[in-house]
Amino acid sequence: MLFDVDGTLVASAVGSPSAGMVAMSLAARRLTGMSELGDSAEFAGRTDVQIAFLLLAAGGVRDARPEQAMALVRIYVEELENNIAQRPYVALGDPAAAVAALVATGAVIGLGTGNVPRGAALKLESAGIAHLFDFGRGGYGDDGGERSEVLARGAERCDPSGALPIVIVGDTPRDVAAAHAIGALCIGVPFLGNTVPVLLDAGADAVVQAVDVGLADVVRRLLGYPE
Repeated sequence: MLFDVDGTLVASAVGSPSAGMVAMSLAARRLTGMSELGDSAEFAGRTDVQIAFLLLAAGGVRDARPEQAMALVRIYVEELENNIAQRPYVALGDPAAAVAALVATGAVIGLGTGNVPRGAALKLESAGIAHLFDFGRGGYGDDGGERSEVLARGAERCDPSGALPIVIVGDTPRDVAAAHAIGALCIGVPFLGNTVPVLLDAGADAVVQAVDVGLADVVRRLLGYPE
């Protein structure tokens, strides 16, 4: 089981920019002088590194190199550390109950997120749920150029044998597409504009309203396990 972070496990206060968005904007400004982050919807489901390339291009950097994108991501993490206390994240649903129920069924729990590892840790710590996850079991935004590569790496870290079925939990059509690209199932979690119909139209194998104790039953049904 690989969980996305933003919009799936955690979110910022409604009506104000998240600490992550503010940090990305500040990082882009420091590198390019660009003051506006742009439309945050364009970044939903993308990795931190992909977002860095988009910001560099918007800031006038042509044909940005990977090292330039990683420099922006490093500054982003610094800015996130600086401002997350003022813009804390909150847990969505009941991740503790979900993880406990899944572990009881024998699931291996990991993260499959576009965040780089430190960014994911900061957000989950802010929401008080970092203890639920082993950060060595996950795929992160610096693990590959495409989200599918991130998920494949996360699955490998959770199950090096490749023997277990893979289930991805995420809130965007990009999560669904990346899951299916590696032969995994995807459970959608609606968040903001990514409603239940949007996720089903994208091909989600199931949709739950939140990450909570009922997620384990949905997983059992999808995999054909006895109740």
